[in-house]
Amino acid sequence: MFAVFFLLMLAFVLGNAAAVHFLLSRYESALDQAATLNRMRISSQQLVVRTIRLADGAYIQTGQISREIELMDRALQILDKGGVIDGHEVPPLAQPAVRSFLPRIRRDWAVLRNRLQSELMGVHVRGKPPPDAQAQALPQTLKRQWLADEAEALLDTLDACADVLMPLLSRVKDRALWFSGGLALLSLLFLLVLYLLLRRHLVRPLCELRKACRELVRGNYAARVGFQGQGELGQVVQDFNDGIQQVHDQLARMREDQAGLVRADTIFQGLASNSIVGIFLVEHEHFTFVSHKMAEIFGYEPHDMVDVMTLLDIVVPRERFVMAESIKASRSRRDGTLRSERHGHRKDGSTINIEVFSSTMRVGGQVAIIGIVQDITARKQAESTALLAAIAYENSSEGIAITDAAGVVLDVNPAYTQITGAWPDEATGELLPLLRPGRHNRDFYDEMWHAINTQGRWKGEYWSQRKSGEEYAERVAMDTAWNRDGSVSCRVAMLSDVTQKKQIEARIWHQAHHDPLTGLPNRKYFNERLQAAVESADQSAQSLTLLFLDLDLFKEVNDSMGHATGDLMLVEVARRLRACVEQETCFVARLGGDEFVVLLDDGSDRMEIDALCRTILDRITATYPLGGSHLRISASLGVALYPQDADSAEALMRHVDMAMYAAKDSGRNRFHYFDRSMRVRARMQRDLMYALPQAIEDAQFFLQFQPIHAFRTGRIVQAEVLLRWRHPELGVIAPADFIPFAEERLLIRPLGDWVFREAVHQLARWRSELAPDLRLTINVSPGQLGLEDAGLEALFGLFNALDLPADCLILELSEQMLTARETRVEQGRLQRLHDAGLRFSVGAVSIGMPALLAVHQLPFYALKLERATTERLLDGEYAPMVSEAIITLAHRLGLRVTAEGITRAAQYELLRAAGCDEGQGYWFDEPLDQADFEQRLRAQAG
Repeated sequence: MFAVFFLLMLAFVLGNAAAVHFLLSRYESALDQAATLNRMRISSQQLVVRTIRLADGAYIQTGQISREIELMDRALQILDKGGVIDGHEVPPLAQPAVRSFLPRIRRDWAVLRNRLQSELMGVHVRGKPPPDAQAQALPQTLKRQWLADEAEALLDTLDACADVLMPLLSRVKDRALWFSGGLALLSLLFLLVLYLLLRRHLVRPLCELRKACRELVRGNYAARVGFQGQGELGQVVQDFNDGIQQVHDQLARMREDQAGLVRADTIFQGLASNSIVGIFLVEHEHFTFVSHKMAEIFGYEPHDMVDVMTLLDIVVPRERFVMAESIKASRSRRDGTLRSERHGHRKDGSTINIEVFSSTMRVGGQVAIIGIVQDITARKQAESTALLAAIAYENSSEGIAITDAAGVVLDVNPAYTQITGAWPDEATGELLPLLRPGRHNRDFYDEMWHAINTQGRWKGEYWSQRKSGEEYAERVAMDTAWNRDGSVSCRVAMLSDVTQKKQIEARIWHQAHHDPLTGLPNRKYFNERLQAAVESADQSAQSLTLLFLDLDLFKEVNDSMGHATGDLMLVEVARRLRACVEQETCFVARLGGDEFVVLLDDGSDRMEIDALCRTILDRITATYPLGGSHLRISASLGVALYPQDADSAEALMRHVDMAMYAAKDSGRNRFHYFDRSMRVRARMQRDLMYALPQAIEDAQFFLQFQPIHAFRTGRIVQAEVLLRWRHPELGVIAPADFIPFAEERLLIRPLGDWVFREAVHQLARWRSELAPDLRLTINVSPGQLGLEDAGLEALFGLFNALDLPADCLILELSEQMLTARETRVEQGRLQRLHDAGLRFSVGAVSIGMPALLAVHQLPFYALKLERATTERLLDGEYAPMVSEAIITLAHRLGLRVTAEGITRAAQYELLRAAGCDEGQGYWFDEPLDQADFEQRLRAQAG
């Protein structure tokens, strides 16, 4: 049967192959015919192109053109009669519709070929182009056109033939596809029938046999093959079913015999494998069974212990005798049981704590011991740790409270009672005081509970109350113990009393932030408070007021009364300041020395600020009963507002300092608000200070001369030298604006040397040419006169070089230089310079006459009445009398008197009548430059 199936299948496959080959052959023949036509189309066009290029003189191989012509002839013959071209067998055109084009193709090709051969022959005959190429241009063009027309005629005929051939080719292709589809469908039907037959008679029995074998492998010996048939396959199935039946019967009997043994063994093995304790069996003094857990406890593998080790080998040597006696004693007991705790001996030599439970029994007439061993090392360590924890809990110096998840106290240690005063029975069952609302605000408790609930722990400091009501500070660390399921088991709070520490920290902080003398906040604390106040003002859009108080002439109090009295005065000033302000809204601090500040939280009411400033000044200027004396002192107060006057804390301090100095410059014992002009002036002074060194190098300074006239003759007898700075941006600057910076930056010496050189050289020329008795007066600054090397002694070398007497130069010192302690000049130096010939005068002498009180101690030649004294001459009847007295007294002391600032003729008359010697001012002359002053001298000399 199977042989018939295979023969039919072979015949069917061969028939399909032959049919497909026939169809493909017909399709390929039609394709080759179309390709031959396309080849003729391409070759005809290439022949025309190459012939035209050859006629134009291009290098073209004529042999190639000849081969193309032969190829065209061959292709035409094949289409007519069939043949081989390019290795392909091409049948002749058999379709009448296509074959009808052959005569036309043959005719058009004959015409084109003759034209091509004629052109080729013409090229060979001519060889080279004629000399007169232009004469041959027209016939050559016509020939090209003929070639193109004949090639186009052939191409059209070939295209028409191809247009007829292609639909025929498409129909051949479609018939082949339909025929192939029919064969494929027939093949599928044949294969389906063949498959059904094979499935019924071969595949199905084999599948049943495979399933039965698989069930047999799985242990299902009841499986059978249900196929029944004739032949060898049916016999195999029958033998298979009989064999399985015999195996099934045999296994059933084996299962019945071993059921009890398997059940017992399963129970024992399950217990041994899953037990958390080790199980052993001892027979003939050796282990005959040990569980994996038993071997694991002692670091062995089971086979290392079975039949090798005894029960005594798992105990440390020092306890083996006791263990052996315990085993003997257990045998004598009725139940034969033994329980013992021993130190076990592991394979690596380490020792563990074990607990042994065993029972003695008889197996097959022999004594056997079965028992379990448990590793209790962790339990022993836990017991020891628990004991230590209990000791630490009871004896800890820190208070410990155990609470539930809600914070209710479960237990406390003795230290907790010592810290809080609450006994355990009073604390237990109550909410932990830390968790109850108390001294702290709500945010404190919200943050604490948030940390406890999210992180399980919290640390911080907390103010609480003892049972007695006393407040104390405690540091608390609270942690949470968790259950295995993630719930809270309990919370543990550890408390320590840090009250004393907080007190020490507060005392240290107070010492670091307060003045030890007055108890007021110091500069550091004030800077922190000012910065915080500025930030708060920025956030709340409010104003601040800053007062800067500096005591006037406080150094004189220290120097005259002693530092102890000065300290007492500072303490009293601090007390009075605190009494003037409200402590809730004002912050009073001492910056150092005699400087105090008052910071007001509000700066919106100008009248209130003025009233406070007047109150402070009135309190400060009140009498101070100190050291048995009643002392008085005044203060200068600067006021600055934020943010009106500054945009930062640093700028506010700078501006209030400027305002304070403005109050001092205005006469002291007053207050002054900061204004923008102060900042402009400060910026200008800063620019001048930095520009001064470069100005000296660039010679930006020049001299002016103020004529001094003798009252007796009216002639110019002296001139005051005035220094000016011609700044490239700010114009002419007076000495008062830059001399302090020159002194501060130690530039007064080079600047003074320049003035001396210029003035002395000019004086030498004028004395020799115009005024032999002329003298110059030069103002000397305190900074220059106080230098060890002031350069004044070098003048004598200059006098000698220019042949000038030393008394032609008068150095003028201010009255303040004589009276101020910090600038008081050295008498010895002035005396030496006087003895050498220099003359000195004291300038800006006031009605108070402090210079006259000191002039008898110093070698002065003249004194100068200050401008204010001259201006007051016309104010009343007493001013002229006082001025006359000063002049008379000066004359009696041997001094000449010069009045400055004379601006009116009446002043001149009064001073002349009082006996004044010389005078200067705008009534005589304004300060003149070198050329103008020289012109005045020339006019006077006549």
